[in-house]
Amino acid sequence: MHKNYQSIKQSSLVLSMSLTLILAGCDNAVSEEVPMVVTPVKLSAVPDLSHSHTEHFIAKVDATDRAALSFQVAGEIAAMPVRMGSKVRKGDVLAYLDPTDFQLALDARQAEYDLARTQYQRARQLVERKLISTDSFDQTETYFKAAKVSLEQAKTDLEYTRMTAPFDGIVSLTMVESNQVVDAKQPVMNLLNHQVMDVIFTIPVSYVEKYGIDGIASSPLSVTMDSQRDLSIPAQFKEISTRPNPDTNSYTARVTIRTPKTLALLPDMTGQVNLQSEGSVPNYRIAESAWVEKSTGKGVVWTFNESDQTVQKTSVTINDDGYVVAGLQQGDLVVEAGAQGLSQGQRVKAWTKEGGI
Repeated sequence: MHKNYQSIKQSSLVLSMSLTLILAGCDNAVSEEVPMVVTPVKLSAVPDLSHSHTEHFIAKVDATDRAALSFQVAGEIAAMPVRMGSKVRKGDVLAYLDPTDFQLALDARQAEYDLARTQYQRARQLVERKLISTDSFDQTETYFKAAKVSLEQAKTDLEYTRMTAPFDGIVSLTMVESNQVVDAKQPVMNLLNHQVMDVIFTIPVSYVEKYGIDGIASSPLSVTMDSQRDLSIPAQFKEISTRPNPDTNSYTARVTIRTPKTLALLPDMTGQVNLQSEGSVPNYRIAESAWVEKSTGKGVVWTFNESDQTVQKTSVTINDDGYVVAGLQQGDLVVEAGAQGLSQGQRVKAWTKEGGI
């Protein structure tokens, strides 16, 4: 029996030690620090709320200077050293007519003029000496003047066999080919100025009534093309129609731009005119996903505190158009995505793209 008692005592001691070790292990597990989960959120920075509001109007490019070129005389095209797309400078020769017939005509008119001038000079000496009548002298003088006019016209016709560029530009269209016979005034090619272009757009009547033509003309203007939206091209107001289009209830306006060296512009290319309204007007809307609470004219959003990386609720006032008018300042960071489920003072981190995702 003594032996059984000793066995029981030893078993109790082992059990007690095991429980002690287990409890110690549990204490260590509880004492380990559990890492805090920091929620990623997408943040949006509030811009300068006093910045002028920018309106965007659909637009298309048109040529400021455009010319349909033709010869002033009829003839056969001997050469046309340019083609569609060729860039030319003012004074460059664009096409030639065969000058043979015009040169022959000029030679004939020159001979007639030389003879008429000689006869005129002789008649003037004779009439001064009263050896011929005044009527005879007048006839000789008239013939001389007519011969001079004919000579000048022949020279002009010969010059007309060369078609030159009236301004720097690009050949946009050719209608004839070499060795083709053309009539006087028949269109041969189109030339447009590609360095300075017009941009046409329409402005709603309500916008013109609100800001006035003078306000629109004096506002900062720029143009962006659909093919390159990241390039802003400065624009100069040119003109606006005085009567609105009854079908669209809008006015047609034009601005002028200089073509950037990195961009090729041609008529009918599309883009938009950006017009800054005068005065300080609200221009910032909060994304719908950012609202924690929202009612007419007001709402609540989460804003991010960079100093302690936490969020707090912020009351915001908006106008009838949804623009922020109070409650936020430039540089404030609004939680735009991930706002649901947050709590006051909760730590968050800014979400960033990784791996191009």
